[in-house]
Amino acid sequence: MFTFIAFAAGLVRGYSGFGFAMLMALGLMLRLPPAEAVPVALILDVACSVTLWPAALRAVHGRVLVRLLGGMLLAVPLGAWLLLWLPAHIMAPLVAVLCLCGGMLVLWRPSVATPVSQGMAWLAGLASGLATTLASAGGPPLMIYLLRSGLDARQSRGTAVLFFLASSGAALIGLGVAGVLSGALWRLALELALPALAGNLLGQWLHPRWQPISLRVLVGGLLVLLSLGSLLKAIL
Repeated sequence: MFTFIAFAAGLVRGYSGFGFAMLMALGLMLRLPPAEAVPVALILDVACSVTLWPAALRAVHGRVLVRLLGGMLLAVPLGAWLLLWLPAHIMAPLVAVLCLCGGMLVLWRPSVATPVSQGMAWLAGLASGLATTLASAGGPPLMIYLLRSGLDARQSRGTAVLFFLASSGAALIGLGVAGVLSGALWRLALELALPALAGNLLGQWLHPRWQPISLRVLVGGLLVLLSLGSLLKAIL
């Protein structure tokens, strides 16, 4: 089952460019507690982004990225501590709620009439870093900020790719220091890396050839449905 989940999450990531970590974490939580599902999703998220790094380095907006990273670094220790300290029966519905909110934010179309100041980037980094460490759900807070930042699409994508790389890496370091990571989790991530990468490549191939619905609707809808399923499973 995990192999299919990794392939499907990779397919969505390759097709849409985002959503992998949240979908992967929600899928893994069908069998694993959040303290195991989230680290594996973060490891795979880093691995599946390798092919995006060169283009991102050429397009990144440096000042915005630095501010985002400053906020993210403040959030990672708190997120790692909460993931370690909170029991699974609390973390499972919390992760599902965070991902549900993320899916709803993806579906929401914010007004871009008034750009947000670059000085507010650290708050977006803080929210995204905390959501990443707790639930692999850092994408929506960051993307909502970038959509209103005034950056062009190329700069936004490059900045997002490098921020997600840094935030996932920092979250993994924090979780490692907190003692959450184990050899078994690394082995599981290694086993799932190939199907995730295969799905990613297929998604990249499909994107220019088949677009039946909006990417925003596709990814947001999947996140909402999976989050609701995980939430019901956690509370029933």
